[in-house]
Amino acid sequence: MVRTLKAKLAAPPSKIDPVAKADQDWFDAHEGRAFRLRDPAPLEFRDPLGEPGEGFSWRVLVAKLADGNRLRLPVSLAWDLHNDHAKDVHLRTIFDQVAPEKAKAMLAKG
Repeated sequence: MVRTLKAKLAAPPSKIDPVAKADQDWFDAHEGRAFRLRDPAPLEFRDPLGEPGEGFSWRVLVAKLADGNRLRLPVSLAWDLHNDHAKDVHLRTIFDQVAPEKAKAMLAKG
């Protein structure tokens, strides 16, 4: 006896960016915050960042948009600035100084 089996095409597992998920989780846990400062993940950016400069290190300034999306911007900051101590008002100032115009326009939409 032969059984007739029906096949069902299974969708491939979605590729979840763990860095983006970590940013989302952070903003969920820090309600009211619009900016986050953190260390960059390995290979987070397509091109190498180069040397940050003496006494500086690369960080990622994450800006939360009104629609829930986020912008990630690499910035070179003094190594002794602790990520967890950075306040939104200071991070907004840094964003305004270094972000490209397109990024500023995206943030302003919210």
